[in-house]
Amino acid sequence: MKAAVFHGPSDITIEEVDQPGLGEGDILLRVRACGICGSDLHTYKHGLFEDLGTPMGTGRVLGHEFTGEIAEIKGGTSGLKVGDRVCTVGVGGNAEYLRMPGLMAPMIFPIPEGISFEEAATTEPLSTSLHAVNLAKPMNGETHVIMGAGIIGLGVLQVLKAKADVKVIMADLSDRRLDLARRLGADIIVNAGREDALGKVIDLSGAEYVSFMPAATGKVDTVFDCAGMPMGFTGTPVLEQAVHMVKQNGKVVVVAIFEKLPTIDYNIVVRKGITIFGSWAWGLDEFKESLALIGSGKIDRKPLITHSFPLERAKEAYETQSKAQEAVKVMIVP
Repeated sequence: MKAAVFHGPSDITIEEVDQPGLGEGDILLRVRACGICGSDLHTYKHGLFEDLGTPMGTGRVLGHEFTGEIAEIKGGTSGLKVGDRVCTVGVGGNAEYLRMPGLMAPMIFPIPEGISFEEAATTEPLSTSLHAVNLAKPMNGETHVIMGAGIIGLGVLQVLKAKADVKVIMADLSDRRLDLARRLGADIIVNAGREDALGKVIDLSGAEYVSFMPAATGKVDTVFDCAGMPMGFTGTPVLEQAVHMVKQNGKVVVVAIFEKLPTIDYNIVVRKGITIFGSWAWGLDEFKESLALIGSGKIDRKPLITHSFPLERAKEAYETQSKAQEAVKVMIVP
């Protein structure tokens, strides 16, 4: 079978490798769509998080957001059969086939009727967005800010609008992504490359002065940091801006991964009584709920899939996903 094998930063090659063998109860999945995740990009660009790939020869096969058809089951596996269209998670999705251990069977779910392999392959990132929103516990009438309009930030927007009557301000550097955010329900968009996002949010949310703090602060209920801090970033870190935007006793949910460490004034965190949540991945119930939200039509993921590439063009797919001005979610379709 063919696989896209990662050998180091910016080095992915298409290779003929052995099709995985199966043990008792294992499932062979014919991959039909695999999204490129932000963590995959960190690996591709900088060699971070290599353990998220399956060892293959002298390299690794990346990809953990995928869908496919069950090609073979060795022995009996309750509720699954050859030919099923399924959505799941694992590692090694940048290949024609992969092995799902039998123990993973409870995490393999049928794709709802009428939903494409590509749409269903966005379930994993939507689950990450749902987990972040669940941490925030949004309530009707609140104002929320999302910093970063990538697949996770846009998913946070979609979940917020599906779950509560809240006002959402979305900030990003890409006009294309911000236009998409507007179409998905963002009430206000801010291009942080042309505007002072912190100042704009404080103006929009209203300013308040807190004793022992030298400057005005915002009155936002929750800020989601879906941007993080890329290796080459200069300027005020998004996390630092977030603690200035949020109201007293407000919440900051950090969903992004940081390629370099930000600075943050913890005196502000202490004085304002801010709760900072680290949001990593999701729970199984959240994965199931995310797939159900897509299947029911309450959340439409089609607009977020901006590019699809065959497996043979995997390197081009990764390069395209790296261009935030052009891409939101890039799919590899073996």
